[in-house]
Amino acid sequence: MQLFPRECYLKRIRGFYDADDLIKVITGVRRCGKSCLMEMIQEELRTRGVPEENILLVDLEKRAYRNIRTPAQLENWILQKGTAAGLKYLFIDEVQNVNGFEEVINGFRSEGNWSIFITGSNSYLLSGELTTKLTGRYLAFDIFPLSFDEYVAMKRFYGFPVEATLTQELMHFITDGGFPRTLFLDDPQDKRTYVQSIVQEIFGYSCNVGDWLIVAFESTRTFSLGIA
Repeated sequence: MQLFPRECYLKRIRGFYDADDLIKVITGVRRCGKSCLMEMIQEELRTRGVPEENILLVDLEKRAYRNIRTPAQLENWILQKGTAAGLKYLFIDEVQNVNGFEEVINGFRSEGNWSIFITGSNSYLLSGELTTKLTGRYLAFDIFPLSFDEYVAMKRFYGFPVEATLTQELMHFITDGGFPRTLFLDDPQDKRTYVQSIVQEIFGYSCNVGDWLIVAFESTRTFSLGIA
């Protein structure tokens, strides 16, 4: 399936695609689209003519990479796969699954010819550990769930119907919570269950999805009144 291009983030990162002196750290809540954003970057590199052998992806949540759990295993995988000449683009998804990954990726960064992109758990990447170990060697890009503009644009991109008035569409946006996956769920209760699961992961199981919807509504109420 073709991915909806989140240009508001791509344009911020694009200037650093070839920067081999800086690690690009993509952060954000679960299911906000971090992995898809990395896929978009890879596709743009292919469109630019970067050879496939120069693009390396390791998704540490996938079964195929379940044996990569130590720094040595990660380093060995990179060395085995990264044999192409010239600048190589390394993408590591859910990097926190390798305890002590910082020394490995910083080692490759310091050698040059490696442009590195990582995503991972906010609880780790924002904990200060990354800042301590990689100070001055990375750029952080915060990714959020869909904005209202993105939500409407994404619905049109995939051919989903959009309400005649933006006020009506805003109510759907609040219910869906801005999480891209909800667009592909037809049943309102399924949408609610999905959003509640994510919200509880983020805020803890004491948080009710109703509380989330109230916060979302209050944060967009002014906008809603403005377009009514």
